Amino acid sequence: MDAQLIVIGGLPGVGKTTLARDLSKCLELPVFSKDELEAAVSRTGLASNKQMKGVGYELMDTIAQAHIDSCSSVIFDFIASENRITECWPSLRSMPVKYIECICSDESKHQERILSRVRGIEGWYELSWEDIVQIKSIYSPYTSERLILDTVEDIDKNIKLALKYIVS
Repeated sequence: MDAQLIVIGGLPGVGKTTLARDLSKCLELPVFSKDELEAAVSRTGLASNKQMKGVGYELMDTIAQAHIDSCSSVIFDFIASENRITECWPSLRSMPVKYIECICSDESKHQERILSRVRGIEGWYELSWEDIVQIKSIYSPYTSERLILDTVEDIDKNIKLALKYIVS
């Protein structure tokens, strides 16, 4: 497999992190979450989570360039909507990317995941269902080539589909 960026995107709470971590184990690749990167900055006291203004995207871009330059692949876990990529990480479009969009077709299951979710990211916040509804109202899916996985499906099935897509 040539060096590539594997982007796991979708709305918060749909199962991006679960998929990213499982793929990380299967492929023996590092995975970086935008929220975890920004939380690390927040813990330093340099900026609060409300003051990030693209810091996470800049960090991901630096990590991506370093991995591509060293001919190694990496996994990124973040919302990765069309508008966020266009506004905050436009250079992603010129990189070798395999984009996987996670969706949850069962809204009640999605809501249940959000309400019971505890990510345990020190120095970071959890989202409410109201936050998700607001994000969903402005979310625009990535429009380039992508694999769409419904996380209502069995995780093993989704991992197999993702692995097939990544090596294609």
